Amino acid sequence: MQLIRSAEVDGALVDVLVDGPTIADCRIPGKTPATDFEAVWEARGGALLPGLHDHHIHLAALAASRASVRCGPPDVTTEEELEQAIARSRSSGWIRGVGYHESVAGVPSRVQMDALEARRPLRIQHRSGKLWYLNSAAMATLGVTTHELFREDERLRGVGWAFDLDAGLRDVADALIQCGVTGATDATPSNDDAQAERLRGLPIDVRVMGGDALTSGHRKILLDDAVLPDIDRLIATIRDAHESGRDVAVHCVTRTELILALAAIEAAGPSGADRIEHASVADDAAFDLIHRAGVTVVTQPNFVFERGDQYLADVESRDRAVLYRLRGFDRAGIPLGGATDAPFGSPDPWLAMRAATMRRTRGGEALGEEESVSAERALALFTTDPERPGGEARKIMPGAPADLCLLDRPWASVQERLVADDVKATFISGVCRYHRNDD
Repeated sequence: MQLIRSAEVDGALVDVLVDGPTIADCRIPGKTPATDFEAVWEARGGALLPGLHDHHIHLAALAASRASVRCGPPDVTTEEELEQAIARSRSSGWIRGVGYHESVAGVPSRVQMDALEARRPLRIQHRSGKLWYLNSAAMATLGVTTHELFREDERLRGVGWAFDLDAGLRDVADALIQCGVTGATDATPSNDDAQAERLRGLPIDVRVMGGDALTSGHRKILLDDAVLPDIDRLIATIRDAHESGRDVAVHCVTRTELILALAAIEAAGPSGADRIEHASVADDAAFDLIHRAGVTVVTQPNFVFERGDQYLADVESRDRAVLYRLRGFDRAGIPLGGATDAPFGSPDPWLAMRAATMRRTRGGEALGEEESVSAERALALFTTDPERPGGEARKIMPGAPADLCLLDRPWASVQERLVADDVKATFISGVCRYHRNDD
């Protein structure tokens, strides 16, 4: 039995007793002798929260990105900075770049890619995650005739790039735990049963979605405006998933993709747990369709901060107010969960929460201010049940799982900052996986 002493839970100070993987009791402080416990953790009035769950992340890609060359904003913003970043790479083989955006140097041609690196194979991923740019050396190595590969991650996976995925995944899990994250839903469409087993072996609680090669979990469906499927084929795919006992999660970043997905889910017959991933652009006209499809929306408020300045430059004015909506979904009674989409966004859920409350770009400009939510609501986006991201936020109460995030100050102070630095300890299934040693 463990004791978390004098923690703030829902505005009151309590002693929280943890028995194995479960919360055993919440008591008035000082009523239980500390000698009765194998471990005592001093909260000193800090807020104790349910552990955070990132409802849409790509763990393997995040691990790989941490070993890759950053090629886009905010790290790289000019062509000169891109050249310097590639030149600094010490790789003797493949160079793997990530996070590129056209604002750096336009859409790179093969000539530009060769100018960046002539000898070593070079591939740079667009920040959307769906497009890779290659230099001539990479094209020759892969045996392709185009320097742009669209949705070709399977072709590139493991090719000529030395990377210890298991070590990288452990590092990623440790970094997430330090942010108070106790679980995550991996939304990578290529996940199969072997990858799911690997991810579920991490110290955080990982839920996995994927394609046909995965036998359980949500069936991930990618939609791209440039290559949209026939609606009858999409309906059949959704029905097949439902008949095999799987719900669907459909990637939608444009208005067209969203409407197509919702129409197909409604026609196939909603499962009750189907999801729309991102819903990046969603006007009020889509709300009725969302209700009829019976879906949960999982969105990424961090993009308002991380990509907002570019959105202000590139996105049509009519769409800016309906980008990565929050309050609008809440008003319409649409189930809503929060996520980071890392590595395509920062993996820090506190940054996402902060962006949800402020709705400011990195440059300080307002973007969809009417979609802002309170700090409590922003937190709730990341504290719902992993299987029901749009449901009620989990509570600190007897019988609940001991997946916990202890902060170093009361919630009244935390909500003014919403920063990961305030995380003091993280417990997963009752095991303290992180504790900041500053007592």
